[in-house]
Amino acid sequence: MGNLKRILDAIKAESSGVQAKLLVARVGLKVGVSLARVDENTPDNPALGARLLKAAQEILHREIAYAAIS
Repeated sequence: MGNLKRILDAIKAESSGVQAKLLVARVGLKVGVSLARVDENTPDNPALGARLLKAAQEILHREIAYAAIS
């Protein structure tokens, strides 16, 4: 699984159900990208991953538990 998918899964884990989907949508809007098509086969993009984590942390006002894979 790619790092972008892992980041989205970590963001979704902060909420449940519809709230998780709304959270991902808000993060995508804040970053300016559509996250609807991110899946296991999406190539890694460290810069986008960092922007996603930063945006999620700003929205939630707390750190996101995420372990990167090298």
